Amino acid sequence: MITKNFYCIMVIAVLVLCIPSCSDRKNNETSAKEYSDSAYSFVHAGNIQEAINLYTLAIEKDPEFIDAYYNRGIMYYFLKEYEKAIGDLNKVIEKRPDHVMAYASRGSVYDKIGDQQKALSDFRKAAQLGDKDVQEYLRFKGIKWQ
Repeated sequence: MITKNFYCIMVIAVLVLCIPSCSDRKNNETSAKEYSDSAYSFVHAGNIQEAINLYTLAIEKDPEFIDAYYNRGIMYYFLKEYEKAIGDLNKVIEKRPDHVMAYASRGSVYDKIGDQQKALSDFRKAAQLGDKDVQEYLRFKGIKWQ
């Protein structure tokens, strides 16, 4: 019984100590992750522009938040704002050179704007990094990627 009570008290103590740190945001500031999570809801509702606005707020809050750049780049692609999409995907690749989906997505953007050489280069890189879908696509096209 003492052991069980001791553990209950310890759990309560940890929770009490965590509550102030969890709620210790200045002026109820929204975090970059919260902006990003909200943007995701707007994507599912079909409001791409509002999602872009929220991803932008997430990036302003945390310029190292790679997922926000990636997701905003995809949203720009959907809106056919290809140069902006490339800019965000470039930022992802600059910060994380092993980001497979950034290469595959940027390859799709380059393909859409007719820059086949850059598209192929990105598709090959994505395949080399292990993207099975891109590997299959290149095999289907008869293009070597290894």
